[in-house]
Amino acid sequence: MDTRISNIGQLVTPIGSSLSEGGSRYALQVTNDTELFVRNGRIVTESVNRASSSFQTIDAGGGVVLPGLIDPFWIMPHLPAWADELPESKLQTRDLGTWSLRLLRRALQSGVTAIEVKCRHDSEFEGLGALAHLQQQYQPRVIGTLLASLPENGADRDNTVSSLIAEVIPEIRQRRLATFCEISLGNNNEFVTAARTVLRAASGAGFRPKLHIESAPVPEDMTQLALSLEAVTVGCASHLSPAVASSLSQNQVLPVYLPGVRERQTDGYIDVRSLVDRGLPLAIGSGSGLHDCPQRSMWSVLASALERMELTLPEAITTCTLNNAIALEMSHEIGSLEHGKRADLILLDLVDYREIRTALCSPPVSLVMVNGEIVHSL
Repeated sequence: MDTRISNIGQLVTPIGSSLSEGGSRYALQVTNDTELFVRNGRIVTESVNRASSSFQTIDAGGGVVLPGLIDPFWIMPHLPAWADELPESKLQTRDLGTWSLRLLRRALQSGVTAIEVKCRHDSEFEGLGALAHLQQQYQPRVIGTLLASLPENGADRDNTVSSLIAEVIPEIRQRRLATFCEISLGNNNEFVTAARTVLRAASGAGFRPKLHIESAPVPEDMTQLALSLEAVTVGCASHLSPAVASSLSQNQVLPVYLPGVRERQTDGYIDVRSLVDRGLPLAIGSGSGLHDCPQRSMWSVLASALERMELTLPEAITTCTLNNAIALEMSHEIGSLEHGKRADLILLDLVDYREIRTALCSPPVSLVMVNGEIVHSL
């Protein structure tokens, strides 16, 4: 399908693709009164073939076009107990995959075009089956991650490590369900040793390692673990000191901050201003599915970045798009609107992107496109 998006009042995008690139990391490119061309799901600079039978024109109505929002931290939920009380006319299928798909479609409507779904391991592989179901939908893009939680008890932890290495990781590799393996760290050295064992096995099976910290204090050798394993991200990074987060960023490990978790744990703001002032990158996720963290949209996360983390609007937009794509190791494909990248974008019913500040309570999303295909419109 060849597509021309005409009458764009503003096309707004960050530029770049990697942590190592220099320049102004949080600058936006704003193009007024323009149009955008899409061929075979990718953005192109030249005009498309308007004589093609599959050609379509989309009138943006003078609105604002942005890259789609990306959520790098969404944990597959449990099916709520009260779902069994609903009559069949309201919820015909009561399975984890169908329930999760409802939530993902809700995220799509708020402007999310890609989402990392972290799936807990279980003995019956129910979550993995649901993950396979979600990945087949393509709307939004689903990037799978095995989330390995290790028990507090030493004997149970050893059994879990053995199960992960002997059963779970091989099963996921065979079914090609996940890109990443993420370990939820406890705050003692035994956890760190077990995490190293699991992540090394996962890396050997082709999964990229990630770390995620649910509670303070942070284990002393967490930083060394992240660096030695070449971890992609360290999530729940509101627990990290600015010095540790800075060290990780300088070594190409991206901190993923979760403002929804922070709001419920402590008062005050998340201290990321000093990191951004140094030009260091960071990512921001919803944290949906974590203990005591409500389901929230990336639009509300964008609002938190502006209001609680004191980021500027260009910084918040860049973080929720391009930087979050880096957290998924997909910035060469998505996260910005550049020639050759996937056409994952949103159309906002605004006259200027700076109007976002007055629309934080309700996302003004009128159209969502994933891979050049309209997947939601008003």
